[in-house]
Amino acid sequence: MAHKKAAGAAKNLRDSQPKYRGIKLFGGQKAVAWNIIVRQNGSKYECGANTYLASDFSIHAATDGIVMFKPKRFKRFDGRTYLKTVVYVAPEAEVKAEKKTPAKKAAPKAEAKKEEKVEAKEQDPKAEKKTPAKKVAAPKKETAKPAAKKATAKKEEKAE
Repeated sequence: MAHKKAAGAAKNLRDSQPKYRGIKLFGGQKAVAWNIIVRQNGSKYECGANTYLASDFSIHAATDGIVMFKPKRFKRFDGRTYLKTVVYVAPEAEVKAEKKTPAKKAAPKAEAKKEEKVEAKEQDPKAEKKTPAKKVAAPKKETAKPAAKKATAKKEEKAE
């Protein structure tokens, strides 16, 4: 027989090494060829242009450029669609060219429509009729019936 009480071994003292997963280069940052853009477990992010997938699912830049992210619809084998984020590296020359070209403005069309409405109002003021405000019914006053008035009048006379 043992002379000492058995000491229990602590079972929960082990811990795994950290994996440091996540996005390493964000959208708009410069990437050099072979840089790691995303460290991931599985393919949460998909590879786009100028990127490649390593054996541990990390996404690397294949060429120098600017990192970009964009959502894309993918189809599963059973027909369901879902969104995934695609990571790609755009060459710096392309990005600079996009910034230099002014974007088309949709505001002038909206302003033209507003001006047409204003002109229409000036020409025909009766064109737009406003609906009148709803009338709120006043609470009805309680009116006593003539018979009830006579009865109350008789009671008052008797009281006097």
